[in-house]
Amino acid sequence: MRAGAVGAGALALALALGGCLPGGPQPGPGPDGTATATGAAPSPSPVPVPPPPAGEPMDEPKEAVTGAPVPVWDETSRVQARRVSEDAVRAWARPDLPAARWFDELSVFLTPTARRDYQWLQPSSILARKVTAEPEVVDEPSVYLARVDVATDAGTVQVLLSRQDGPTAWLVERIVPPEGQA
Repeated sequence: MRAGAVGAGALALALALGGCLPGGPQPGPGPDGTATATGAAPSPSPVPVPPPPAGEPMDEPKEAVTGAPVPVWDETSRVQARRVSEDAVRAWARPDLPAARWFDELSVFLTPTARRDYQWLQPSSILARKVTAEPEVVDEPSVYLARVDVATDAGTVQVLLSRQDGPTAWLVERIVPPEGQA
């Protein structure tokens, strides 16, 4: 009987010490937040993993999200992009206007995000006062985006444009003054 008691005691001691070794069960919170003797936490529920994408990499959509026709890059689009850029820079390059009037007249050319950004700009910080040459479309990364350079008396201003679909007009996302200017 004594040998059985020693064997049971040795087994209990081995199990108790096993919890102290690295990699063994550690005391920790149980499912209800209270400490458990073994520290064994319930195994996490499996997180669903989306299947890998099938097909080709994403290209320009075949249909616009709005249900309207997808825009195309053609001469009409370029003319519209140049016109909106020039009109927006003319509205932007008026540092002598009171801020409220300046913003009201500029905001008709801006996207909602640009309106939030430009509402705080002080027109007196703008060095340009007039457009000095015809705008030039310099980048067409997508049928939804364009970059137009507009020459002013203070240097070339970059105008970033976007549109939602074919019939939607170009809107200004950002007017980037010449380097070193506000």
